[in-house]
Amino acid sequence: MARLVGARFSLTVGAALLCAHGSIWAQSAKDALEPLVVTATRTPTAISQVVADVTVITREDIERQASGTMVDLLSHVAGFQVARNGGPGADGNVYLRGGETRHIAVLIDGVRVDTQNGSGGASWQMLNLSQIDRVEIVRGPVSALYGSDAISGVVQIFTKKGKGPASFDLGVSAGELGFVKTDAGLSGSAGMFDYAVSAAKERSDGFSAKTNFKPGTRAADRDGYTTEGGSARLGFTPVKEHRIEATATQQHLNSRYDASISSTKDDYSVRDLRDLKLQWNAQWLDNWLSQVVAGQSVDRYATPLTGYLTQTHVDTASWINEVKWGAHSVSTVLERREDNLKNSDVVLSGTSGEGHRSDDGLGLGYAWRAHGTAIQLNARHDWDSEFGTHSTGSAAVGQDFADHWNVHASWGTGYRAPTLYQRFSKYGNLTLQPESSRNAELGVRYQKDGAQWGLTVYNNWVTDLITGPPDSAKTCVQDRAYCYKNTALAHLQGVSLNGAVPLGPVRLSGDIDFDSSKNALNDTDLPRRARRHASLRLDTDLKQWTLGAQLLAVGKRFDKPNNAIALGGYTVVNVDALYRINAQWRLLARIDNVADRKYENAQTYSSTPRTAIIGVRWTPSL
Repeated sequence: MARLVGARFSLTVGAALLCAHGSIWAQSAKDALEPLVVTATRTPTAISQVVADVTVITREDIERQASGTMVDLLSHVAGFQVARNGGPGADGNVYLRGGETRHIAVLIDGVRVDTQNGSGGASWQMLNLSQIDRVEIVRGPVSALYGSDAISGVVQIFTKKGKGPASFDLGVSAGELGFVKTDAGLSGSAGMFDYAVSAAKERSDGFSAKTNFKPGTRAADRDGYTTEGGSARLGFTPVKEHRIEATATQQHLNSRYDASISSTKDDYSVRDLRDLKLQWNAQWLDNWLSQVVAGQSVDRYATPLTGYLTQTHVDTASWINEVKWGAHSVSTVLERREDNLKNSDVVLSGTSGEGHRSDDGLGLGYAWRAHGTAIQLNARHDWDSEFGTHSTGSAAVGQDFADHWNVHASWGTGYRAPTLYQRFSKYGNLTLQPESSRNAELGVRYQKDGAQWGLTVYNNWVTDLITGPPDSAKTCVQDRAYCYKNTALAHLQGVSLNGAVPLGPVRLSGDIDFDSSKNALNDTDLPRRARRHASLRLDTDLKQWTLGAQLLAVGKRFDKPNNAIALGGYTVVNVDALYRINAQWRLLARIDNVADRKYENAQTYSSTPRTAIIGVRWTPSL
């Protein structure tokens, strides 16, 4: 960390305009009455002032999920589809608006989380729900703000921040399949300091990951998991104009899996994810604010029985400045990112078994909001040590009209640099170029008296899509039987409708997506992405009870390219109940997959059967 803050950061000067319609660390009284989001502009902004397709998942939403990871949570969120090779501990893929897992930029408290192994992307199964306070999602290309990865959108996870008197939170739950979970947290503030710490452990005996196992083999046994981790945040505010903050999270996962249908070994993997951040917020003048951030994330994966090991380090440093006058806002960010990969399959790029790449980003932008009109412009230029320069940009405009209505339109570009594994491993290709996208979208929103709905139409082209079909190209590093190539042109388009409305004592909310995720070169569907998927939720309060039911419907998909191996559609219903005993105690019960529906979201891999969980949460006053 010290190395990052010192020598590396001193060499890093890049800039990006991060547009916002309000101050970065101070909001008007009116804005304070509505939710603030950070991810859409990289600065706190009232959600009504954001010209983007944004979703915020609260801690209450997360607690009612009861178990699982971000994969389970996002499966019910507009625009997302998921596929997993078994239970919560298994590898999972997350698709946003038809984009690949690697096309989603993921951050934890502002720290970039990624892996340079394989095709890349965050390790979603490592993002345990116990340590998460809220989640912000921005859909669409936002590389003009975040650089590489953000072709389909950004998901940012926030851990809890301490405030007010000390408070304690303890939760214990248990259920079928040998499921047991405990989590605890302590947070608060004292004088110039605020603090929040948490820890959690979860285990399950699981179920057999394979549907086509051979009886009597290890592939027929249950594939359980154990995960444990913690988070800490410490803030220091010597004067109201300055705040220094340090955060750290750590997660460990031991998960069983089946390598084949007749495996004689009890295959298991061990994974660790940790991140660190040091941040300084300062307000130098009434209209000039700045933020300096240094962070590091480490993703380590190993399969002890085979001796396989891969580890990715991502070091980042940034300096954000914002200047405001009237309705105008201009900001800059200086940003550097360094990726390091250790993997025995890497045979090029410096020392054998290691790969390295760095990127410096410079961006500019402008924002203006007045008289019901909002304009947001962003541009960014990146210098990559492997690929040279890459420019991205975006433009968005929003307009209030009539009462309670808003229409918005945007255009933007994005890109994803190939992973170090795709370039320098024995399966690599030195001629690979970054994947690039251009997206246009149009949306309309309505909100009045607790009712709200939104409609977004998008059209995204992704060029130079990286795939890995059998190939004998001379550009392959070593293994010509399987070689990564820029072979595809993806066309991702769709209509997303979401809304919420009170119907007497019942709250109805949901979303439905009509997607077309195609390989435009042969007009076939991209694997594991349904053309139709929808989520519906009902909630009602009955004295101390809050009762809920959730339906997820996913249409037909194909497991392989070129529309090979069809996976049938499915509908799953979950129910939950919350009972408030008093101000300190509450009970939670949940049943997932009530009808015990058998389905696959990846060929030959099982999905979670009907599972009942009950838990208790204690939040005493200290």
